[in-house]
Amino acid sequence: MAREGLEGSLGFTTGLVYRRMSNRLMQRLRAYDITPEQWSVLFYASQSEGLIQRELGERAGKDKPTTTRIVDHLVRKGWVARRPDDADRRAIYIEATAAGRRLIDETKPIEAAVLAEVTACLTAEEHETLLDLLHRVGRHLDRLNG
Repeated sequence: MAREGLEGSLGFTTGLVYRRMSNRLMQRLRAYDITPEQWSVLFYASQSEGLIQRELGERAGKDKPTTTRIVDHLVRKGWVARRPDDADRRAIYIEATAAGRRLIDETKPIEAAVLAEVTACLTAEEHETLLDLLHRVGRHLDRLNG
């Protein structure tokens, strides 16, 4: 069945669903004074012993200016710290602080609960298929953008 207007647009529909999911997570994280954008960057910082800012942005799916802005906020809140590389002074590593790691540990169940609520309308197989398709489109876009 062909969908009319923007309902047939993958980009529009994906963006709409993303914003709805992000708003739901934002409501649940409000008490922790962290946004979903900040949470994703802090999550990836907490999963490593330090990433350069570019790597952190790539993992979180953020461009350079957005990553810089988010890292600045996280530094001010005491959840990440910048550490210069001893071998290459141009490289700055971003590391989650103990407070940042505690926040992620405390809020991971919230993110998981929101995801479970959102995907409750899908079977496990449908969920995996949806992820596979979205990742395929993402890889294709990476190739197109070179």
